[in-house]
Amino acid sequence: MKSQRLFYIWLAIFPALALNPPAWGAQAGRRTPVVERPAVPAAPPLEAKAQLTGVRLLSSPTYTRVTMDLTESVRYEIGRLPEDPKNSLPPRIFIDISGTRLAMDSAEPIAVDDGLVRRVRLGQNTDTTVRVVLDMNSLRDHKAFLLPDPYRLVIDVQGAGNRSAENSVVAVEKNAAAAPAEAAKAAAPVPSAPERNRPAPVAEAAKAAPVETARPAAPPPTVAETRKPTPVPERSRQTASLPSAGARPAAPGIRKIVLDPGHGGRDPGAIGVDGLTEKDIVLKVARKLAAKLQKDMGIQVVLTRKDDSYVPLEDRTAIANSQDADLFISLHMNAATTPDARGLETYYLDNTTDEASIRLASRENGTPRGKISDLQFILSDMMQNSKLEDSITLAHNLQSSVVNTMSKKMDVRDLGVKKALFYVLVGARMPSVLVEMFFITNKAEGRAMAQEAYQDSVVEALYDGILKYNQSTLAVKTL
Repeated sequence: MKSQRLFYIWLAIFPALALNPPAWGAQAGRRTPVVERPAVPAAPPLEAKAQLTGVRLLSSPTYTRVTMDLTESVRYEIGRLPEDPKNSLPPRIFIDISGTRLAMDSAEPIAVDDGLVRRVRLGQNTDTTVRVVLDMNSLRDHKAFLLPDPYRLVIDVQGAGNRSAENSVVAVEKNAAAAPAEAAKAAAPVPSAPERNRPAPVAEAAKAAPVETARPAAPPPTVAETRKPTPVPERSRQTASLPSAGARPAAPGIRKIVLDPGHGGRDPGAIGVDGLTEKDIVLKVARKLAAKLQKDMGIQVVLTRKDDSYVPLEDRTAIANSQDADLFISLHMNAATTPDARGLETYYLDNTTDEASIRLASRENGTPRGKISDLQFILSDMMQNSKLEDSITLAHNLQSSVVNTMSKKMDVRDLGVKKALFYVLVGARMPSVLVEMFFITNKAEGRAMAQEAYQDSVVEALYDGILKYNQSTLAVKTL
């Protein structure tokens, strides 16, 4: 009986012991250390190190490129929202740029109204996130990529528009000033959040005339003394096509070409013997080639610049896209540290491990060699829909034509057709190449290219290459 009573007593007190165990060590006069787990510190908030200092647009009814100037590299997310008739909202694209503050001087929407994009809105969505919203009339596709040194986030938007208005190009620009303390909240929602309507910074919309009577975009608006001390790059949009009076009917196949004389304005390009500058020689060649294409083939030709003006690299392909051009040809002269380097080479856009090609692309891009790799991840997606094979064909036609023609006048070294990551070719939606017309740093080649007669010969050769490309593509289409 005694043992049974002890058993029941144990059952009664066991739950209490289990829930509140006695401090045996303390009862014995011993101290038991108490180990406290430190609280896990919360992750520090992302610091807004970058600033969005300006917005530029170049567009047409079927294509728009939005370029956002940044002070540093950023992370971003991009998405699209369908039309919301219930709330009277159009189709939208939104971009959230992390670790960024808005450095704009006003808080009004950027009116575009080009037939594709209605307006652009920007705002400080959170303390460290800028949201950019594109209100669209239509939307078929979009892509985004980041270019370094200087950093700029580029958004390409494609839609269905009116082909009859294809020559109407809208240039819109907004430069930065110090952002006010009460920066506007972003205007467009992410899918899981209600829309916040705070307007975005305004831009003076300067509608450029059709390319036949092209003129520079309107100068950036004047801002108060609070302007950021960082100098804003000069912007000059010089898109011009040759007059069509007296021109032959357009050749079958190719109807419009964009020629891009490299560099210009504050960017002289390579400087060669006798003080020759790359920007001057390539502009002369481009003008002559444009006139010949217009006269002899009846092709409409657009120049990315018609004078000594500066055009950002990303704007040059945007001009070709907005013009719905059939070809984009960027003209340059090569340079080297050794005066003996000579020859001709033609490039198309693709990844490469060739050191010489990487160095050349780095020089033309105006960026350190290490930054070239930043573009590689972009191409894996973009090249799926690009005109890669046509670009290679065009490059070979131009290269062989110039080599064969100029070999009759001078000792020409054929450096071949190569691939490299040239920023000026990124995002082109038509066959696109970059021609390095000899070395301006080579005494013989530089002085030859400074002469009108040699320039005329190169123009004849480039013309023949374009003609052969046109004939080859027509032959393929008729098979």
